[in-house]
Amino acid sequence: MLEKLRQQFSDVAGLTFEQEGALILTRVTNAQGQAVLTTHGAHLLSFQPNLSGAKDCLWVSKTAVYDGSKPIRGGIPICWPWFGPAPQEGLPAHGFVRSRVWQLVTAEALNEGLTRLRLETQSDDATLAMWPVPFKLSLTIEVGASLKVSLTSTNLSDQPQQITEAFHSYFAISDTDAMTVSGLEGSECHDKLTSAAPVTQLGDLAIKPPIDSVFLNQQGALSVTDSMWQRKFILQNTGTASAVVWNPGSEIVQGFADIENDAWPGMLCVEVGNVLENAIFLDSQSSRTMSMTLSMV
Repeated sequence: MLEKLRQQFSDVAGLTFEQEGALILTRVTNAQGQAVLTTHGAHLLSFQPNLSGAKDCLWVSKTAVYDGSKPIRGGIPICWPWFGPAPQEGLPAHGFVRSRVWQLVTAEALNEGLTRLRLETQSDDATLAMWPVPFKLSLTIEVGASLKVSLTSTNLSDQPQQITEAFHSYFAISDTDAMTVSGLEGSECHDKLTSAAPVTQLGDLAIKPPIDSVFLNQQGALSVTDSMWQRKFILQNTGTASAVVWNPGSEIVQGFADIENDAWPGMLCVEVGNVLENAIFLDSQSSRTMSMTLSMV
């Protein structure tokens, strides 16, 4: 497969392929930025704009597994067709597409210096055994000075279907104490750690781990400010109504075999999608797209 991809996309400037464990990594380099992704889960592992002194925007665990047995811990996994616990025992949390091998369908270098890739996956006997709905998913990735990811869901069944979905982004940060998240004000905050009654979010969110909060009916851009590294991530989103902020803190992290116990202060998940009561309904034979554009200032 590695050699096949190299031959198929040999004419695309700045596109290279390499092996990491059992996985194939695609490396994108252009005049504006660079990224790394794998066909395992259509999973982005790195994005770095070509700014002087810029660090990688994304965090990946040093103990992440690359043998294909589970999703890679970090980067931007895709949660679909459910977010959070599975609808029945024995199924994977956050859905099954982040553990599937997607097909890289197209890759092109655009005139404005961007690189665009499209990956696809669709239902088969394995997915129908877990979720009896024929579907097709397409992920478009544009790499430049910013990173844009767009997920298009197509319901191929003869009935309307409900899904929840998210880009489960892990950001590389200096320290959780230096972080604030803006753009959540007015949304409905559900604290998943305490199961307290929902409250309306007021003002910016300071990060005090552990935190696992879902913000429903969230509108507008999000900004994630790192005061120590003096940088800010801007998330411009379309087709989404939910945001999630997660960090396990010092105790919960010990339950994760693929996160080192002392790694939690250097990462923060700020996710966008459609979850809980913001679930979406797809009519038969219809499609819907959600997008996130990540910029760093």
